[in-house]
Amino acid sequence: RERERAREGGGGAMAIASRGALQRRHPYLQSAKQNSRHHKSRSASLPLSTFLGRALAFLLVVVIASVALLFLRISSFSLQVSPHSAYRQTRLLTTALSHKDVIHEADRSLVDRTQRHLNSSVLAYVTPWNGKGYDMAKKFRMKFTHVSPVWYQLRREGDVMKLHGKHDADLNWIEDVRIDGQPMILPRVVLEGWTLETMLVQKEERMKAINMIVTECKNMGYDGIVLEAWSTWVVTGLLENATLRQKALQFIRDLGSKLHNVKAKLSNRHLQLIFVIPPPSPKKMDLNQFTPRDMVMLDSAVDGFSLMTYDFSNSYHPGPSAPLLWVRACLNLLLPKVPVNKMEHHESQLGMTYREGGNSILAKRLLMGINFYGNDFLLPRGGKPIVGQEYLALLRKYRPTMEWDAESKEHYFEYSDGTESHRVFYPSLKYLALRIQEAKAWGVGISIWEIGQGLEYFFDLL
Repeated sequence: RERERAREGGGGAMAIASRGALQRRHPYLQSAKQNSRHHKSRSASLPLSTFLGRALAFLLVVVIASVALLFLRISSFSLQVSPHSAYRQTRLLTTALSHKDVIHEADRSLVDRTQRHLNSSVLAYVTPWNGKGYDMAKKFRMKFTHVSPVWYQLRREGDVMKLHGKHDADLNWIEDVRIDGQPMILPRVVLEGWTLETMLVQKEERMKAINMIVTECKNMGYDGIVLEAWSTWVVTGLLENATLRQKALQFIRDLGSKLHNVKAKLSNRHLQLIFVIPPPSPKKMDLNQFTPRDMVMLDSAVDGFSLMTYDFSNSYHPGPSAPLLWVRACLNLLLPKVPVNKMEHHESQLGMTYREGGNSILAKRLLMGINFYGNDFLLPRGGKPIVGQEYLALLRKYRPTMEWDAESKEHYFEYSDGTESHRVFYPSLKYLALRIQEAKAWGVGISIWEIGQGLEYFFDLL
């Protein structure tokens, strides 16, 4: 838990896919040259009123073309934005980002709070050690379908299984966020400790743990839970035993079945289970990997899979947070034949192709992870995670030149504090727009870790 507090980002073993650079081609149209002498002789012979009329018509065409060009620039990512958001997008939705624009826009409150631009599920994580997230959940509640406060831990203490974290639960805050049953509130429950094997092996123990979770949901009026267990099972080596691995999957199925048999207090829908999964790896015969077969096996028990497509780099290997090619490879490993809406995806800009067909139901249940935090790396190794206010403080202090990494599709900048060199990766609007478009193309939802770590204009895209 202390490690999680320190890093303020998701967890789990990361898989590294090949990162070839995308080549982009931009066709240019060049109009044929006009005969200047012929044009001059014709215009000279025209009456003054006719000439002025044609000049005004020409100016009108130029104005209309300019407005159309601006519109295309704003809508090039198929993102519907409100009029007051358009100016913000033209300044920030670019690879040629300026630190001055980021600082200027971050201090403004022209954010669209009411209109939702995504049709898919949006899961927003909130952590008790970052109070800003609670405020963002209330302020932008209409942008989310699910909100998951990170409150609970299930662990064994001696011979007793206990559910910790109720002291973090805030019913007044839930009342402020959830109005008329939306968005759904699903607190995260993480399995902790090294003595969880008996919970999987013994049915009585397993049912006791499940009943504790379901009872807490009923008593507190939750809409279900987000379960994070796979990373704990990986660390303890439990999944390397094929029998225990099957028991772990059975635990998830039993929990989902029990939750589905209970109706939420404020609606007629059943309690939901969202399961956190690590990014997949192309390695075969690795029992620690969560596979497409596992997704199919859990399909009827799980309402969503929160995929941790972030933390690609770390302090030992500084670099981008979530290279777009790697994110795409992760989705392809889990959904190798998911349908694609090519009209929305602008393949000509991103240079991508997908196979068509497949199970669109599984795609809708997958929530592609997007980070709202960044990293301030020391070079050649070292560093720490940073949140929005720390990022802005660095921009104000060092006034760096923002760079765009064309391979990973991420912004970064470098600075020196006098003794050490730093490289900072932090989400930009361009970074977020490309990843949201990736999710839309695959037909998946998104999950955000976590909303208190970002800048307010990030929510324009949701």
